Amino acid sequence: MINNVAAPHWKRFAPVVCCMVMVMLTTGCLTAPDIERTRLYTLHTDLQMDEAEPLDLTLGVRPLFAARPYALPMAFLNDAGQLGYRVRDEWAEPPANSVTRAVTDALAATNRYKDVGNAADMARPDLLLTGELRMFHENRTESPPMAELEVRLELRPAREPGALWAATLRETEPLDGDGAADFATAMNAALARLAQRAADAIATVEPPELTPNASAPRRR
Repeated sequence: MINNVAAPHWKRFAPVVCCMVMVMLTTGCLTAPDIERTRLYTLHTDLQMDEAEPLDLTLGVRPLFAARPYALPMAFLNDAGQLGYRVRDEWAEPPANSVTRAVTDALAATNRYKDVGNAADMARPDLLLTGELRMFHENRTESPPMAELEVRLELRPAREPGALWAATLRETEPLDGDGAADFATAMNAALARLAQRAADAIATVEPPELTPNASAPRRR
């Protein structure tokens, strides 16, 4: 008897429930949210290097240390002197890795050294290149905005004290627009110039008399 009485009661509310469901569907309450994916940008430097007089020495490159703000999110500097980050726009790899690879490729292209590579993967390299990535951002205090890149590099013997060469290199490139792709294009141009400058300068350094590591064949 209880069921027979309750049934007409719920039937009266059925149209109301259906209307509420339809409203929730049309407003998106019952559908999956539309999530915007993170956009990733890569750097591929186009290097045009001249060959230098070869040395019978190997050069190990240590990965650049990066200042804390420069990781995957695309950083920018505003008029208040504050660093911010673009929403959902990131580098495909840490900027320090991109800069390290560009400098390493440029040095290898000079054919100055018998071998150039990651110092951790080499057996007792003769020379070491170390450094720090100090700037890797979009400078919005300039008009037009600039891709700004600054790196400190030091070349030294691997088994003797003292530096053979050290420099702080800085490059800027104006953006053609205000999008993340424009920033990536400008930074790519700045990185290519910085890598070439670094390799050209290091290739002119005359090292002291060192006993070369005879186990490393010259890479071609």
